[in-house]
Amino acid sequence: MDFLNSLPQLEINYSKSKEDIWKELSQKTSVPASSSKRIQLRWGKYAAAACILVLLGLTGFLSLYTKTINCPNGQHMSVNLPDQSMVNLNANSSISYHPYWWKFSRKVAFTGEAYFSITKGNQFEIKSKYGKTYILGTSFNIYARGNQYKVTCYTGKVKVVSNLTADKILLLPNDHAYVTQNGKLELKKYENAKDEISWRKNLFLFTKTPLQQVFEEIERQYDIRIVEKGKFDLTYTGKFSKEKSVESTLHTVCMPLGLKFVKTPNNNYIISPNSQ
Repeated sequence: MDFLNSLPQLEINYSKSKEDIWKELSQKTSVPASSSKRIQLRWGKYAAAACILVLLGLTGFLSLYTKTINCPNGQHMSVNLPDQSMVNLNANSSISYHPYWWKFSRKVAFTGEAYFSITKGNQFEIKSKYGKTYILGTSFNIYARGNQYKVTCYTGKVKVVSNLTADKILLLPNDHAYVTQNGKLELKKYENAKDEISWRKNLFLFTKTPLQQVFEEIERQYDIRIVEKGKFDLTYTGKFSKEKSVESTLHTVCMPLGLKFVKTPNNNYIISPNSQ
């Protein structure tokens, strides 16, 4: 400490005052007003562009996100759409729609068979492989399997369009339309239109229906596999109830046609002529 105290005191003379030094530093580090405005505008553009990209991405997600409901073999399902429209799905049927875009566009993709009861509102569109159906508020049944497309109207009005020929038909209650093999639309009047939706009560009706189609329906309703031992060029007129066992149903269908069935492992049933 004595040594430090013995050192001579030095005085430093500043040519500028403290206030002058701070003023110069402020001038050197400050940004001109015009440059500041340019930076603000540039960042404003970036922020606006970012907001637009976010909105576009969100819109794309909302419009493209798809919900799909599959009804497997052996089951029936009820589906409530976002506007409380109701769809009863038959076995082995599927419906897809955009739940977050529903208020802007009521559109569904559909395959299989279903009964629709549509809430009134904007146009409702149902698209399948061979046809489209447009409605506002009504109830109807659609059968869209393989190369078949059939629509039966129960209430309101239904417009049906063939995807193959662009034919259009307006259906009223008890009207039935179907797409022919050449893509044309044919119209029928049904006295017993409710027969088309008897499946909702587990009752299946057939009139001169190719036997293969009858077997396909049995496969769907009971979740089994039918193997035909031979090719049967036969038609079937009759009915079966899903409330009965599959063996009872096969007996009901096969016996009048001179056929028999044998159960094998894994829910397989082999159909053959009685003579074999």
